[in-house]
Amino acid sequence: MTNTITQLFKIKHPIIQGGMVWVSGWKLASAVSNAGGLGLIGAGSMYPEVLREHIQKCKKATNKP
Repeated sequence: MTNTITQLFKIKHPIIQGGMVWVSGWKLASAVSNAGGLGLIGAGSMYPEVLREHIQKCKKATNKP
């Protein structure tokens, strides 16, 4: 399926994961991205060093948005 969302974010499916604090970490974000959606890390209450770690792990787990 192609639409504005899939074109804008260069994803396969028009699914954007909710950024739920402490639930949507790097594992969920990379799984959603690998499945063709847009994975998000819920970083609202993370300390900068914890967020940095989640970003690094997510980058290793997927090369998709």
